[in-house]
Amino acid sequence: MIKKILRNSVAVSLAFAATVFSAVARPNAVILRENNFRIVVAEDEESPVKLAAETLRRDFQKVMHWTPPVSNAVAGDGIEIIVVNGASDTPVVDAGSLRPLDGFESHRVWADAANDRIYLYGKDMRGTIYAIYSFSEEVLGVPPLWFYSSWEPEYKKSVRVGADYDYFMRSPQVRYRAWFPNDTDLFTPWRRLSWENDEMWLETMLRLKLNTVELERTVTFPDCKLNDSAMLLHKYGLVLTSHHHIAVNSDFRQWDDYWRKVRDMEPPKFSIHNLQDLKDFWGYSIKAVMNSNVENLWQIAFRGAGDQPFWILFPDAPETDKERAEVINKMIRIQLDMIKEATGDPDPYVRMTFYDEQSDLLAAGYLDPPAGDNMLWTYVAARRDHYPNDDIVHFDTTRHVKLGYYMNLQFTSTGAHLAPAEGPWKMEANYRYVNSKAPLQFSVVNAGNIREFVLSMSANARMMWDYDAYDTDDFLVDYCTQYFGRKNAKKIAELYREFFYSYWQQKPSDFPDFERQYLFQDLRYGRAMDMINSTFWNFKASPLSDIGYERVPGRSFRLGFENQVDSLLKGTAMTAPKFKEIADKCEKMMKRLPADRQKFFRDNLYAYARYMEYLNMSMLHYVTAYKGQDDMQLCRENLKLAVDYLEKARQALFATQEGVFAKWYAGDNIFNFKRKLDNMRKRLKEAEEK
Repeated sequence: MIKKILRNSVAVSLAFAATVFSAVARPNAVILRENNFRIVVAEDEESPVKLAAETLRRDFQKVMHWTPPVSNAVAGDGIEIIVVNGASDTPVVDAGSLRPLDGFESHRVWADAANDRIYLYGKDMRGTIYAIYSFSEEVLGVPPLWFYSSWEPEYKKSVRVGADYDYFMRSPQVRYRAWFPNDTDLFTPWRRLSWENDEMWLETMLRLKLNTVELERTVTFPDCKLNDSAMLLHKYGLVLTSHHHIAVNSDFRQWDDYWRKVRDMEPPKFSIHNLQDLKDFWGYSIKAVMNSNVENLWQIAFRGAGDQPFWILFPDAPETDKERAEVINKMIRIQLDMIKEATGDPDPYVRMTFYDEQSDLLAAGYLDPPAGDNMLWTYVAARRDHYPNDDIVHFDTTRHVKLGYYMNLQFTSTGAHLAPAEGPWKMEANYRYVNSKAPLQFSVVNAGNIREFVLSMSANARMMWDYDAYDTDDFLVDYCTQYFGRKNAKKIAELYREFFYSYWQQKPSDFPDFERQYLFQDLRYGRAMDMINSTFWNFKASPLSDIGYERVPGRSFRLGFENQVDSLLKGTAMTAPKFKEIADKCEKMMKRLPADRQKFFRDNLYAYARYMEYLNMSMLHYVTAYKGQDDMQLCRENLKLAVDYLEKARQALFATQEGVFAKWYAGDNIFNFKRKLDNMRKRLKEAEEK
């Protein structure tokens, strides 16, 4: 009996000792150091995933000053960071060793310390890419906007990943999340300077967990493929979709190319009755997409040669809105049937965008777009000012469709261009309204030259992934913490809000519960300056006219006082001090930031505040000179001040030209500082001669 008790006691003691030893011996982290780990990527992995893995190696080099090797198989001897694509036919590890995921693009990063492994696991190709970049951001500390933020890495001799580390992202709520670089007078010449400039924005998109790029026409002739821009998206694993005047990846500006280069004949005349000619043209474009093997979100449309209604181009177009809509209804169904036949998919993802005249026709009840599970009705924020338009307001919620939304963060003719204006709160208000009507499955923001709008575009990316969790105020604090440090994050978030709310609201909101509906963005100042210049010595109380093809009279400027001149004087006199106050606060804050955080704060907020302060002051003095020509001395004094302040506005922006952005404003021809300054100096010289 005593022997039995002793044996049991020894057994218990041994078990207890084993438990203690196991608890002590069990690793509580994976510690990454130089020369002690490798990255594992399957040899036949998809090339966009391999590209992201190479980027991860570059990130390690920045942070640890060492580039880890890559192997194609798990060896089990040493620490391994294992990249797993759940959609691969030949994954590098057995599925039984993986933790569960959600639907498309979901991803997970976790540590298996007992086996010296870190898993970067995605449901599919893009989910895997997101897992790679999540590790880079969450563990290595590389922010998504590193390229745009002048980020300087903090050297780490080692990187610790706790045994309990488990980062998991469910499938996004919005399937297609897009940027549309548009009116790229700065971006296009700058991209030509280096491969990095040309491509880094696509890497940035993936780090922000976006997945789609909207481009204009991409079909080439006569080789029946897509152009280099489209294939660059394919390189990075991004989806291609098309602009609102593009039908199946081409538009009627390419009509002559098709007939001359492909069919070797003179182009037939445009006619809504020559259906076979139209089908031949669209069929070639569809074939070009299929030949290129890109992931393409189809767009159906029937518009003119560029951004205009079809009836501008087709001489036999009907003259009533109802009949015009019937033509569009017919043409888009032809295109949809052709897509279904070419792809063999009875219900492909297809979108139609209701822009300008199509929005009006839809709101009037004349346009009848196709419906279906994967048909994305893409509504567009109102033109010139960015709020839900009448068509989405009157949307029939019983329709069996999913929705898309296109919002301008910039606008070529009248919106923000060299400084952000709409801001993330307005972005959120727009998208929440649309999503309240039906599930949103497509989003695109007009990103302009990109650099000016990275804050709102980052907010949009966050919101499109998880509508339920998103809040702009919370996002902004997170953004400021990541890029400017925790100590000043809340105060800087307040400065951003003050900046956006300093814009002149030249007309009171009339959309229910919608703040900042109407804003006077920097291009409105620019266009107004140009128009005043053209009639400077022939004073008119209301010298501003509508811009381009304007369907709504007065929409271009929406000035709300007794006449345009007095409205501009009152608005700029009220707005300039607001921007000065926020710019002064930013200048003080910048001095409090660590040296490595100051540059992005200057580039992303302070410079824009100063620019808008000086732009308002220049306009104020220019209009004062314009109105005050009865007192030529007063006119000359104000013209000189207008020139001085516009030069200061230019310098406020041009001072941010450093590093990769050293030549950022070289292509400035939309706002066009040079032309405006030349015009003002010419008026000043003329005034001095009077």
